[in-house]
Amino acid sequence: MRSPIAQGRGWLELDDVESTQAIAAQCLAGDEPIGVVFAQDQTAGYGRFKRPWFSEPGASLTMSLIFHDYADHPKPYLVGMAVACAAAGALHCRLRWPNDLTLGERKLGGILTELLPDPAGRKVPIVGIGANLNQIEFPESIAEKATSLALEHGGSYSARSLAEQIVERIALLPEPDSWAKLFPIWDLFDMTPGKIYRLPSGEEAISVGIGSEGQLLCSVDGESRTVLAAEALFG
Repeated sequence: MRSPIAQGRGWLELDDVESTQAIAAQCLAGDEPIGVVFAQDQTAGYGRFKRPWFSEPGASLTMSLIFHDYADHPKPYLVGMAVACAAAGALHCRLRWPNDLTLGERKLGGILTELLPDPAGRKVPIVGIGANLNQIEFPESIAEKATSLALEHGGSYSARSLAEQIVERIALLPEPDSWAKLFPIWDLFDMTPGKIYRLPSGEEAISVGIGSEGQLLCSVDGESRTVLAAEALFG
C-alpha cells in the first residue's frame, strides 16, 4: 500500500489543535506536501456521524493521514479498513467492523475516513486515528465502554512512536483495491462476529461476519441483512 508520506510528503506535528482532520483538510486544499498531521492534544476531535471523541492531553494518539495517491479511489472504505489493520498491529489490539479498535469488550480507539477535495476537485481519503494510550480515567458517559493501553497492560506509551509504527506498517500492506487482498490481515484481528449493530433503519442486528466486498453480514430476527461499508462510512 502506498504510504501517505510517499513522494516526499512529510509530517506536520502540532502541540494543540481542535481537530487533526480539519488541519489535514486545510493542508489538502492548500496543496501542501503533507501526508501526516499529528497532534499532542486534540480538543474537538470527532468520530463517525460527528460524535465527539474524548482526548486527554498527552495521553492519546491523535493523527490524520492524507492519502493523495488514492484520490478518486473506487472503494475508499478499503483505504480506511487497511489503516485499521496497521493500527491494530502497532497497538496490539483487535478490530470490529468497520472502524473500531478494541481490547476485550471495550473500545480502545477508532478510525474515521472522510473524502475531501484537493485543488483539482478530486476526492482524497483522509483517515483519522484516535486511540487511548495513557488514560486511567474516562468521563462517566463512556467509562464502561472505553479503555486504554495503560489500563489493559500497564506502562506508559509514546504517541509519536506508535504513530510512526502505524505509518511504517501501512507501507507493508497490500494494495487496498479488493477485500480479498485485505481480508487475511483483517481476519487476524477481527472481533466482528456476535457484535450488535444498530442499522440505519433503527433495527438491531447481530453480526455474522464480513462479506466478499467488505460489507457487514448480519441477522435481524433471523433474517439475513447486509450493510455496505461505503454506506456505513460515508452515507
